[in-house]
Amino acid sequence: MRTHRPVLFATLLSALAVAMSAVPGCGDGETRASSGGPERTGSDFLSSYAKALCDRTFACCDAATRAAHDLDASSADACASELEAILVAVSGGGEVKGTFVAEKAEACLAEVDAAPCAEIQILGVLLGVNDKFTPSCLDAWDGSVPEGGTCSTDWDCVRDRCVYTADASGQRTSACKARAAAGERCSSTFDCDEELRCDQPSPSNAGTCAPRLAVGGSCKGSLDCQEELRCGQDGTCQAREQAGGPCASDGDCAAGTTCDGATCAALGAAGAPCSSDSDCASFACGDATGTCADVCKGS
Repeated sequence: MRTHRPVLFATLLSALAVAMSAVPGCGDGETRASSGGPERTGSDFLSSYAKALCDRTFACCDAATRAAHDLDASSADACASELEAILVAVSGGGEVKGTFVAEKAEACLAEVDAAPCAEIQILGVLLGVNDKFTPSCLDAWDGSVPEGGTCSTDWDCVRDRCVYTADASGQRTSACKARAAAGERCSSTFDCDEELRCDQPSPSNAGTCAPRLAVGGSCKGSLDCQEELRCGQDGTCQAREQAGGPCASDGDCAAGTTCDGATCAALGAAGAPCSSDSDCASFACGDATGTCADVCKGS
């Protein structure tokens, strides 16, 4: 099994491939911080957000762990400078298409500061925290781009999802495309919010998004079932297999394990030999050591 990356972090990964060079920009220059202190603008927030993520990462993750995750910034300040440049670039020079919401921005920064260390996600200088721990961060702007409109990040969109796609020639485009809520139409589970499935009478008919199924529910695939469950060979939702249990794919195995051949096997703990990041519970295989790095677990 693999965990989902936070929505905004995933968008940054996609947007980075098509970002222009970093250009200083202006955000909403008329919004005042909720504390009544100095005026905080949208572009100020990008700087503060980068600093919060880097400060938390350096507090949580020691040098060896950071290196194994390919974060080579020499200090939290250097990390923040690099990350801010990326945020400015992928958000169109710091010009997010929406209204800056200072109260949510302040809450976001507090949530980042309090995020569990084990939830820090690192891909080089790109950093993130699972959005269930930082729910205010996606609401730091009220996006103004409607469904189908061109966007740079999730912040631009009215319904918080900027999707990047590529055509056969490799030309990349972006558009706001929200996942459907319960009761809305869908053609596959990927159209629905993460906690939902697409209840579809047949492949040729449109369905509606509905709650995922509990143990014993009749399913067509594991995406029909609640996240900790899978769709068994008898067509019902069942518990995923623990280490040592039979499997046909990673989806058959419980969190912290992977399908190795036909058997669920535990992902490597810190120090276990590895050949790729996917061998490790921390999703980080140290190039220099050939062993799994630890997860970040500082205070």
